[in-house]
Parts: sequence; C-alpha cells; structure tokens
Amino acid sequence: MYQQLDDEEDDEDYPQDTQVQEQEADEEEEDPDASYPDRPVRSYTLAGLLELADISLPEDFEQEEREVPISGLQNRPHKVQQGDLYIHIAKPDEDIWGCVHEALQRGAATIIASEAFEAEEDLEVPVMLLPDCLDAQQRLAIAFYDNPSTKMTVVGVTGSCGKTTTSWLIRGMFDELDKSAGLIGSVEYGIDEYLMNEEGDLWKRDEPDPTLRRESSVPYCLTPYCGKYVVPETLPDGLHVQKIMAGQADRGAAACVLECTTSGLQEGRCDYVDFDVAVFTNIAKDKVDAFGGIKQYLDAQGSLFLKLQDDSRQRAVINTDDPYADDFRRFASKVPVVTYAINDRTADVYAEKVSLGIWESEIIIATPIGHLNILTPLIGRNNVYNVLAAVATGLSINVPLQTIVAGIEATEVVPGRTEYIDLQQNFQVLVDSADTPEALSRLLDDVKMSGARKILLVFGCEGLQDVGKRPYMGEVAHYKADTVIITNQNQRSEDPNQIVQDIISGFPEDILEYNAKKPWPGGILQDVQRAEYTLREFVFEGQNRFRRYVCEDRYSAIRWAIATAQKGDVVVIAGKGDKDWTEVSDGEDGYIRGWLDDRVECRNALSKLYKLDSMRYMDRTEIPFMVMGERESRYWEWGKK
Repeated sequence: MYQQLDDEEDDEDYPQDTQVQEQEADEEEEDPDASYPDRPVRSYTLAGLLELADISLPEDFEQEEREVPISGLQNRPHKVQQGDLYIHIAKPDEDIWGCVHEALQRGAATIIASEAFEAEEDLEVPVMLLPDCLDAQQRLAIAFYDNPSTKMTVVGVTGSCGKTTTSWLIRGMFDELDKSAGLIGSVEYGIDEYLMNEEGDLWKRDEPDPTLRRESSVPYCLTPYCGKYVVPETLPDGLHVQKIMAGQADRGAAACVLECTTSGLQEGRCDYVDFDVAVFTNIAKDKVDAFGGIKQYLDAQGSLFLKLQDDSRQRAVINTDDPYADDFRRFASKVPVVTYAINDRTADVYAEKVSLGIWESEIIIATPIGHLNILTPLIGRNNVYNVLAAVATGLSINVPLQTIVAGIEATEVVPGRTEYIDLQQNFQVLVDSADTPEALSRLLDDVKMSGARKILLVFGCEGLQDVGKRPYMGEVAHYKADTVIITNQNQRSEDPNQIVQDIISGFPEDILEYNAKKPWPGGILQDVQRAEYTLREFVFEGQNRFRRYVCEDRYSAIRWAIATAQKGDVVVIAGKGDKDWTEVSDGEDGYIRGWLDDRVECRNALSKLYKLDSMRYMDRTEIPFMVMGERESRYWEWGKK
C-alpha cells in the first residue's frame, strides 16, 4: 500500500539552489558542545576503579593486569571503544561469547561477565566473573563518573500516569530559577535546550534529515526516517542512567528530573541514584494488571520512596486523592511528606477552584504559604493533578511561589501529551500518546469535561501488539467521541484491515448488524479504497450514518477530521503523541520505519484550511465533501432509488 520515497525522488521537483542553501544551513548547524566547558577526561587503573566501586579484585591477578588503564565503561559490545571496561549483561538465548568477542575486537581492555561465562579461547585481557553484573555496572559507574547524582538536586517522578508532564513542569521551575537542569524521560534525555544520547554526550545529527525541508509527509508514501533523535527507553539501564547524569553534571547542571518507570525501578536501574525528592502521581488499574498485580507494582514504585532516609534534605510528594496514598506515606516514613490533591482539602497543596476550557485551564491553588493562580494551556483534570504535583515539588525544595507559577506557565507544551496545535483556528486540535483503553478514556473524559462541543477522534492500534485491547479501544472511542476515524498506527507487517476489524468488534450490536447486512465484502466498516469503485458511495453513506469512519492512511485521516471540525469542537489525534515515525511492512516478513509526525500533519492541514474555508459552496459536514445540496440527492438505500 505504501511506496517508499528515496532521496532522489524526494528532490526531483525541489529547486536546486534551495537544496544547496539548506545543505549549507545543515552544515552550519550549531555545535551544542560550544555552549559548555570541556568534560573531564577520566581514566583509572583497573585495581583503582574496582577499589572505588568496592568490588574485590581477584587474588590471582598479576600486577600488569591490576594496572590495566580503563578509559570508559560499556555494556553494549557494538559501542565499545578502545580502553573500555566491558560489562556483559546476560540476556536469554544470547551468544555470550559472541558479544565478548565483538567487545574485544573493538578494543575492550577488561571483561566482566557472569559466572556462567566460558571463554572459547585464551584472552589477552583481564576477565572477571561476578554473580551480579547488573549491580556491579552501577557501582562501577558511580565510581568512574564521580557519583553525579550527589552533585545535583535530583527529583524522581513515578506513578502510572502523568510522569512526563509532571517532569516537564518541574524542569520548567528549575529553568525559571536560572539553574541548568537535566531531564531523563520518555520524550528526551537532555540538559537545558539540548538533547543528549544515552552515552551522556550532546546529540548531534549523524546523517542528513530529508524531512527538514518538508511541510508534511506524503499520502500513501513512506518518507525516509533518518537523522532523527530517538529515545531508546524512558529509563535506561543503571549504567546509562549514570552516564547521562554524569553528562549533565559535567556541564554544570544543578538539577535533574527523572521519569522513574515501574519496570525500571523493579529492575534496580535507580538503585545508585541519590534522590532529593520522590514524587508519586497515581496508580491506574490497567498498568497494574499488565504488571502482574498490585503487590509487585507497589513494591516497585515504593522502592523509590524507601531510598529517602535523610530528613534534613530529602522529601516525598504524594497524591492523597489516590487510594494507595497511605502505602506511599509508609514507604516515605523517614522523611517529611508534602501532599497534594483536588478532592482532599486536608492536603498541603490542593486545588481550591478549577476552571476547565478547551483552550486553557485556570487553577487557584492553596498552599501552606499562600495562594497561587495558574493559567496553563494544559487542559483537563489529569493535567490539574500534574500541575499540583509540580507545585508540591517546588514547595518541597523551597522554590519561591512566583517562580513556581512562572515555571509552570512557561511550560506551554509537553510534546505529545495533550499537545495543542494552534494556528488561530476556532476549534481545538490535540495530539496525545493515549494508546490503551483506559488512557484513551481518561483523555476523552478530560476533553468532554473541558467543554468540547463535539469530539472528533482519530486513532488506531499497533500492529503485532496487544491484540486483545483493540475491541476495548473501539468501545471507548464509540461511546466517548462524536466522530470516530479509525486509521493505521504502526501496522508493521500485520494486515491493516484485520486491525480495523478487531477495533470495530467493540462497536455496539446495532452498528455491527447494520454492517453485516450489506451485501458486499467488508460492509461499510472498511477503508473505502478497499471497496469496489461502484460501491464506495454506499460505504460513505453508511459511515456518515453513524459518523464512524475508516481511513487507513493516517495522513488523510487527520485531514478528514480537521476539515470537518466546527467552532468549539476538539479534534483528538491519539496514540502516537511525540513519536514521529510510522512502521509499515517491507513487503516480506519484516517492517520498515518512515517519517510521520501527527503534530506536523496537523499543522500542515490547519495551514491549508483557509483554502477550504474560501469554498463557501462546499458541504464539509460529512465525508466526502460535496457541493451544497448535492448530498441528499445522491444518497439512497441499497435497492431503493
């Protein structure tokens, strides 16, 4: 279904002089390293590093082995550089020797592996076998990188929902304090306005990005995805957490905010991070079920709060509206707790008055030291909680009230989290990452509560993943949105039509029965392009009847929604959020990635809306658009003129 664009095809109609100018501009892209002093050059002898890490050196090591110089740490064989100490982290069904061999080929100076490792040949570098390499890599990291978390004010945010937005709001407060602040989370690793990679280096484009000169993607075509910044995972492994924090501390960061995922906490990725504040947002049932039960879930998140032992500087921030708040109070029993809530008026920080709208939220907040009035474009009740969490965090570290307000209000956009797209249109457009039934339900409830006249929803489900949730996504969409457009969302090598059919199975019986009665394959609930040409008018008629549409091409689906929206409506593009790619079949057994950014597509569609608005004779209330008055004369039931 998708044709892949190569660079030559993409450039055919592009003016040559413009290409040259933009190539020169790319080459002159600012070097982020120029904004910071050079990082220290670190080097230790093997014996010296192990002593700092409190790891015993094997007694049979010769003096020469003890004095092997170590200039870096790495747990990924393909990234090893000359002089690195390579720590092998065992994975199921992995070729341990193959990984070690690759690390040696790339210049590893020492190997640390599990006790199960057996070399297939004599090695010329020191080899240490340890019972717990996961723990050892973090101890080595804090020794090698000078324990970076102790040099910054470190805030960890955990919970089921709201971690990303809360983290960005907290970083906004540090920015207002004129303090250099780092971030480790699902959208980016970074310091100040610069992005970082997981090695702790400032990110630089390593290849040309062909999308920089494009206004949008192309329908039914795959735009090459290269030269882009991608976060491998929200909370990286323990070694890379320390590497990133070292990169931030070395560049003068005074603070760092981490999104602490439940799985990451369970795996001990933050065991050697010295937190000043731990923030608990909430617990959602869908996350608990996916994790395996509430006890394991609480134990994992609670481990962050159990690390708080110093009541002179460490604080806990807890949402007391959550049913599990008392559990977190118990976890944080050794330190002062700052509470926040909407409903609980005994909380330290609570929302005294909330005014929600589709363009902004106004929150009057009561605190122990005064009232705050915050106006933010982050809409919905869930974002009120995120704002309250940020306010409580600010109070816990003695940020002045005016700075708290300024920092939160300055954070107008959190990428892909109810991110608004505003080109002065008279309806709202939101892009959000909600990709589970519960998350989608919360999002749509927030939009409705904010006063949307109508909700126009565009969403899909991932291919090759979570098949069981698809009917529930369809059910939530049907009952909580006025217009629903089902589209592709990283279908990968799965048949897009099968994904659609799984989703619509959650629609109510009357729609499914109506669909089943249609005497052609697929009925009305299919992409119109799949129907025979002579039947497409009837497919649209049925979809318009229920305002339930199928448009597999996401580019087109977004434009359908935006073109049909009216004053006071809210268009919601759900599922991908800040993820700017799509993954489609490569025509064989795998899939390939191409560029498709919901936010870019929305801006492009909105920028062209004036052309449709100028066609006053055009009826855009239903799809396809028609000249006023034509629609009624063209629609007829099957078998009846």
